[in-house]
Amino acid sequence: MNITKSFAVIFFFACFHLNAQDYSLDTQRIDSILSLKKEMMKNHKIKSFYTIQLFSGSKEGAIKTREDYYKKEYSNEITIEYETPNYKVWVGKFRTKLEADKVFNAIKKDYPYALVFMPGR
Repeated sequence: MNITKSFAVIFFFACFHLNAQDYSLDTQRIDSILSLKKEMMKNHKIKSFYTIQLFSGSKEGAIKTREDYYKKEYSNEITIEYETPNYKVWVGKFRTKLEADKVFNAIKKDYPYALVFMPGR
């Protein structure tokens, strides 16, 4: 079970508790769980975004790809991520695949091996 599904199950059981007479909602618990989710997303423990990978390989190749991207003056943010044993160059954090595909179509002529994916899946 992946982290997102685990989070959903924990969220469901943590938010609602059953009284003999009625159902009630524990808002303090909901707030603490939402804060935990925000923190996990901020630290990339929950990766609920699409990105475009331009390169995977050596550190030198990743740096060269990033510099080349800056020279072409594209507007999306670019990061170098390390996932053993390769350095990866990622462009953008897109909420939907459609947003990622629009940028992908603009840059694929310069980066024919680029791909759109959702990290952590």
